[in-house]
Amino acid sequence: MTDPFATLADGHGLEDRLGTSPDGLPERYLYSPDMEFRYAFGRWWGEEDLSSTVVWVLLNPATGDTEKRRRPTLDRCIGRSREMGASGLLIVNLFAVRHTDPRTIRTAADPVGPAGDAALRVLTGAGASTVAAWGSHGSWCGRSGQVAPLLTEPMCLGTTARGEPRHPLYVRADAPLVPWRPPAG
Repeated sequence: MTDPFATLADGHGLEDRLGTSPDGLPERYLYSPDMEFRYAFGRWWGEEDLSSTVVWVLLNPATGDTEKRRRPTLDRCIGRSREMGASGLLIVNLFAVRHTDPRTIRTAADPVGPAGDAALRVLTGAGASTVAAWGSHGSWCGRSGQVAPLLTEPMCLGTTARGEPRHPLYVRADAPLVPWRPPAG
């Protein structure tokens, strides 16, 4: 079976890095060589198999992975993924530019990154299920509408008033997963 991380790294000149979480779990990352973009982050507590991994599509990666800071969004996604019976989680983003303030996507020269769409298409296609969870900022420049066709049967934790999939930090921990349909227009 083909390794999607290696395929993306080879095809787009990305760095495929292995790591270990603070509690000793295996992790894997796809970065641009200059570390400006992170295209994927994975962590496994069971078998390292994408076919049993939940893929979360969030807004943009922060810098907590390299700064070793607490990551509340990651904690919430891990908890939900474990509840779903997954062996791990994989996070990809609408915008791959790394920053702690999501508003910076509006000023970045290329917030998606050269391999952004390829990473979304390949990695969501390899996972057991996809959870769209980028929040209201995903509508900027029509990005969520551009990404919707790349996702196969995405679920979400409810939607905002404008139909964007809600972010995991802004819903109750027991919010049910429902199918996500992109807003019309």
